[in-house]
Amino acid sequence: MRTLRISLRVILAFVVLANLQGQDRNVAKNFFRQSPGDRIARFRQYSLGDQYKIFRYGMDKKEPPFMDLANPIAERGEEAVPFLLGQLNTHPDDLTTRDILLIFESMAQLKTYEVKSDALLMKTVTSRVSEMKDKEWRTTCSKSIQRILENR
Repeated sequence: MRTLRISLRVILAFVVLANLQGQDRNVAKNFFRQSPGDRIARFRQYSLGDQYKIFRYGMDKKEPPFMDLANPIAERGEEAVPFLLGQLNTHPDDLTTRDILLIFESMAQLKTYEVKSDALLMKTVTSRVSEMKDKEWRTTCSKSIQRILENR
């Protein structure tokens, strides 16, 4: 009986997780189904978490990728940094690293956050880039880090 209860809890947890992931995709799919004319204005109205989900969907599932969605997140500056570092720490894959680094580079260019002065952020990003499996992405992201460091 105890084993059955544990098994049911595990199954329930998987169902809830799958449902949440489906909702994440729906937020992004619904965003891209709407008119492209006011896309950035609409994007700014979303919470940081939803902006990030939409941004990642636009980068990973759309062709060409929606790189311009990095700027509204970057405009949030310091407010977005803990969230983005959390994403890097929980999802250390190449594409997450690439996408978050694009946001940090935008922050540096827009001067909404002094990225290169944040030792923890730079250490985390540099470490993630050095661990990237894809050599081309590692090279591209290393150049992005260099641009952040050279940004005045």
